[in-house]
Amino acid sequence: MSLSLLVRKNNIEKMQREVFDLIIIGGGISGAGVARDAAMRGMKVALVEADDFASGTSSRSSKLIHGGIRYLENFEFGLVFEALRERQNLFEMAPHLVHPLRFMLPVYEGARVGMFKLGLGMWAYDALSSFEAPELHSRQDKAEALQHNPYLNPEKLAGSYIYSDAYMDDDRLVIETLRSAASHGACIANYVRASGAKFKEGQLSELVCQDALSKKEFSIKGRHFVSTVGPWTDLVANELLGEWRRIMRPSKGVHLTFSRKRLPIDEAV
Repeated sequence: MSLSLLVRKNNIEKMQREVFDLIIIGGGISGAGVARDAAMRGMKVALVEADDFASGTSSRSSKLIHGGIRYLENFEFGLVFEALRERQNLFEMAPHLVHPLRFMLPVYEGARVGMFKLGLGMWAYDALSSFEAPELHSRQDKAEALQHNPYLNPEKLAGSYIYSDAYMDDDRLVIETLRSAASHGACIANYVRASGAKFKEGQLSELVCQDALSKKEFSIKGRHFVSTVGPWTDLVANELLGEWRRIMRPSKGVHLTFSRKRLPIDEAV
C-alpha cells in the first residue's frame, strides 16, 4: 500500500469527511502498531504525524530485537518469554527487516556474574525461546575466547559465552507496519500536527490539525483517541487539553558507531 503524496492528500480529505472509531497521534512504531492492530480488527482508524514517519525515537533505537536477557537475574521470566516470543514473530513476519545477530559476552574473574551463573541464564534464555533462537548458546574457555576475538583484554579473562538475538531496520519496520495498516483501511498522513481539540459534553470529540504542507487547518471527528508521541507526551497533552499534570520522566540513551576498520569484529561484544 502506497504512502505517496497523492494518497496523503486523499487521506486528509477523507479525514475531514468521516467520523473515525480511533484517532492516533504519532507515527512512530507505537502509533503504527496500534493503527495496524485496530484496522485489522475492523475499526475505522485515522493517524496523524507532525513530522515524517519514524522521525523520533523509532529511528534512533539500538536497532536490537532482544528478549532482555538481563531481566532473568530478577526472575522476570514472563517478560523475557513474551519478548522472545515477539522476536520469533518478527522473524516470521518480517524476515527482510529482522536478522540474527550473534553476541559474545566475555566474563572476567571477580565479575558480579560469573561463568556458572551466566551459564544458567543462557540455558534459561534458550529454554524460554522454546529453543528457537537463530543460534543456541555456547561456552568458551579463555583460550577459545581469545582465539575467537583477539581484541579482548586477556588479563583475568575467565571465558565467554556466545548467544544470539536479532537486529532490525527500525524506521523501515515502522513504514512497513504503516503500509500494512493502510492496506487494512487506516487513513494515514504525515506532516499533520495535532494543534488543538474540541469537546462535546465534556468528552474529546474532534482533533484540530495543522497541515504543514498546505498550511491549512482542519478537524477530524472521532470516538476514541490515542496519543503515541513518546517523549512529547506532556507537550502534546498540554497543548490539546490545557491543564495537564506532567507525567514524563525522559531518559536518554547514547549509541556510538565505529567503522569496521577501527573495530574489526564480527559480532556484538
